[in-house]
Amino acid sequence: MDLFKVKSHGSSVRTEILAGFTTFISMSYILFVQPEMLAQAGMDHGAVFTATALVSIVGTLLMAFIANMPVAISTGMGINSAFVFSVVLQQGYSWEEALAAMLLASLLYLFVVVTPIRDWIINIFPNDLKSAISAGIGLLIATIGLTGSGLIVDSDATLTTLGNLTDPQSLLTIAGILITLALYYYRVPGAIFVGMLLTTLIGLVTGLVHAPGTIVSAVPSMEPTFGVAFSHLPDVFNWHILPIVLTFFLVPFFDTTGTILGVQKQMNTDRDTRKSLVASALGNISASIFGTSPATAFVESNAGVSAGGRTGLTSVVVAALFGLALFFSPLLTMITPQITASALIVVGVLMLGNLKDINWADFKISASAFLIVLGMPLTHSISDGILLGGVVYIVLNTIDWLIAKFRKA
Repeated sequence: MDLFKVKSHGSSVRTEILAGFTTFISMSYILFVQPEMLAQAGMDHGAVFTATALVSIVGTLLMAFIANMPVAISTGMGINSAFVFSVVLQQGYSWEEALAAMLLASLLYLFVVVTPIRDWIINIFPNDLKSAISAGIGLLIATIGLTGSGLIVDSDATLTTLGNLTDPQSLLTIAGILITLALYYYRVPGAIFVGMLLTTLIGLVTGLVHAPGTIVSAVPSMEPTFGVAFSHLPDVFNWHILPIVLTFFLVPFFDTTGTILGVQKQMNTDRDTRKSLVASALGNISASIFGTSPATAFVESNAGVSAGGRTGLTSVVVAALFGLALFFSPLLTMITPQITASALIVVGVLMLGNLKDINWADFKISASAFLIVLGMPLTHSISDGILLGGVVYIVLNTIDWLIAKFRKA
C-alpha cells in the first residue's frame, strides 16, 4: 500500500477501506437515478446503468492513481437534468448529439486543466473564499440529505418547509441521524459508516427497508450508447451548439474544482489540484464515450474523508464497489435516502467549521463568502454558488482598482 503512502498521510488501510465503503454507500443512488433520468431523453436504461458504473470505476481509479485523492468520480447530479431537459427535450437536440457535444466539452476541459488557464481560474479566489466554498458544500450536502429523506419538503408558500415527522420513513431518518451523531460525538471508529449500517438494520427489522428478492443480476449491454459520440461529431461542428459545449465544460469544471478544494480544506492539506482535475477531465471523456451525461467529482466524497479517508486507496475501494455493483445491483435497493441522510448531515456539520477561517471583517470577503455559502444549498449547485460569490468578489475588487487608478490620476 506504499503506492498511496497511507501511513505518511496519517491513515491506515482499515480506515481507508471503511472510508471507501462510506463514500460508496453515500453516492450509490446515482446508479438508479441516472438511468431513470436519461431514459427520459430516449436513452437505453440498461446501457446507461452500465455506462454510469464504468465511468465511476474509471474516473475514480484515475483519481486514485493520478492524484492519490480520496475523491470519487461519477455522473453529476444537476448537469444530468440539463442534459435531458434543456439540451434534448427543450432545445431539440438528439441524445446522440448531446453526447458529441459532451465529447468536445470534455476535450476542452482537459486542455484547460493542463495549461496555465487552470491556475488562473483557481487562483482568482483567496483562501477565505476557498473556505467559504468548503462550508457551502457542507450546507449543500446537508440539504441533499434533508430533502432527499423527506425531512424537508417543497412548499408553495415558503419554497421549503418541514416534512411529516410522524411518517415512518421520517422517523427512520431521524433515528439514523441521532445514532450517527451520537456515534461521532463519542468518537466511535467508523461512526458514519456504522450509523448507516445500523439504520439499515432498523429499516429491515421494521419493514421500512425491503430486502431484495435476488442478489445477483446480469450486466446490461452498453452497445446502444457506446461510441455514439464519435459518429455524431460532424453534427455538432456549428456555432449553435457552442453554449451547450460551454455548459458541459463549465459546470463539471467548477463543480469538481469546488469539491476538490473542499476536500483539501477538510483534510487540511494542499495537494496538486492539477492532477485531480486531469483525472476528472479524463473521467469526463470516458462518460461521453461510454454514453452517459457529464461526470464530476462527487460531493459525497466528503463523507469518506470525514470517515478518515486520506489517500487514493479510499478511491480504489469505491471503484471496486462500483464494479461489484454491476453484478449485485439488487442489494443497492436497500440504500435509500433515509439511510444516507445521516452521513450527509454529519458531514455538513463538520464542513461548516470552515466558516471560522473567513475574515468577516473584510466586507469584500464577507459579502462574497456569504453568497457562496448561501447560494450552494439554495441553487443545489456548487458552480452556481461559486458564480454568485465570485462575481461579487471580482466586481468589488475591480471597483477598488478603478478608484485607486482614478486617485493616482
